[in-house]
Amino acid sequence: MQLLRKILLVFSFTISFGVVMAQNETETLVQTLQTANFSNLLSFWDAASEVNILDQTAQKQLTPAQANQQLQLFFSNKNIIGFEKNAERKLGTTIYITGKLLSTQGKFNLSLLLQETKNGVSIVSVRIS
Repeated sequence: MQLLRKILLVFSFTISFGVVMAQNETETLVQTLQTANFSNLLSFWDAASEVNILDQTAQKQLTPAQANQQLQLFFSNKNIIGFEKNAERKLGTTIYITGKLLSTQGKFNLSLLLQETKNGVSIVSVRIS
């Protein structure tokens, strides 16, 4: 019985550590969006990402550099001055973050779909409405 308790204890610590690591990475991603630091954001993109911005046609299978450039262009054109995270949900290895982009031209909704991998968290999809 003691052995089973020890195994369960080690297992729960292992699971908790994985959740904390994912939270740290998503918080780093949120801070990167808040400061609009696109050079740091580049490392978060998946090899093939989808970017859907307002009335533009959804762009699928973008490289990290292309996706980063599209988001940076939107931030620049709309004078985005900040990001407020509203919610974060996790299901398995998928993380969903929603929030508001603050601008002198109004507020925009931002949705991020992230995938947790052995290398960390990567942005699979971005939607701005």
